[in-house]
Amino acid sequence: MIKLSIRSTVLWAMLPTVLLIYTGPAQASAFGIAADYNVFVFGDMNQSSDAEGRVAVGGNATFTNFGIGDRLAGSSDTRLVVGGDLTYNGGQIFGGNALVGGSVNTPVYFNCTPNCGVNQGTLIDFAAVHQELSALSKGLGGLSTTGSAEHKWGGIHLAGNNSDLSVFNLDGNWFSNSSYLNISGVNNDATVVFNVFGDSVSIANFGLNLGGVNKQNVLFNFVEATQLSTTGFSFAGSVLATQAHYNFNNGNVEGNLVAPSVAGSGEFHNYKFEGNLPQFAPNPTPLEPTPTPASVPEPAMGLGLIVGAAGLLHRRRSAGGATSVA
Repeated sequence: MIKLSIRSTVLWAMLPTVLLIYTGPAQASAFGIAADYNVFVFGDMNQSSDAEGRVAVGGNATFTNFGIGDRLAGSSDTRLVVGGDLTYNGGQIFGGNALVGGSVNTPVYFNCTPNCGVNQGTLIDFAAVHQELSALSKGLGGLSTTGSAEHKWGGIHLAGNNSDLSVFNLDGNWFSNSSYLNISGVNNDATVVFNVFGDSVSIANFGLNLGGVNKQNVLFNFVEATQLSTTGFSFAGSVLATQAHYNFNNGNVEGNLVAPSVAGSGEFHNYKFEGNLPQFAPNPTPLEPTPTPASVPEPAMGLGLIVGAAGLLHRRRSAGGATSVA
């Protein structure tokens, strides 16, 4: 009975963490709730230029001449979520509201009918989403590859086996010593995952040839990076970089971006990720129950004396009888 009780305790301790993956409105995508946002940042964001879709920032947001949501249909829903403070130095939010958890340090301009504005409150558990998407990134990084990847002739050459889910592992250092990436042997409607390994990845003036693959099915997964920098480069797909500060200048992300922080002048284009990915639950931290052993009560002293005396009397009688018989 004690063993069964311990297992029940562990199960219930694990269950709320695992269920985080399966709650929320956007379960058609492995990105969960982050799938609804063109840009999803767990910490701070300091950016100019624009994001065509929704933006969510868990920390402080500082925007300069920055537009949000200009490619979304007009409505009164939330286009910008900021968990910390918002500083908006020029630009505007199109067709929806802003939700801010901290202070609003500057005027915020809206292009919206009917009138929109800034609301105070919280909408997203950024820590929970970070845990979920970190598990996704790590899980994808552990998938078996479905083709070859070679660094040669000044470029990165990939050859797939026409799998519906095509997975390629790339050394992050290759991008610093290459000017292009070519891919073959991948169906146009396949989901393509580029797992990029390395602590620091820098990409500049780099070209992509995806051979007709739909960019809304392409994911660049930076499994280990804590620093990501791109200049003069456009991701033809979505970017999952759950541990990396992203320094993003003079280029585009043609899909979803997920990162702890981002700064720069790059543009975010609202081509949501539509590929089919497996789900990976976060690793729960189960409780370690330590059952207390049942204590055995000490016998009363009086009872011990009585038992001892009775035993002594029995031995004496037994000894006397033996002598008499002999």
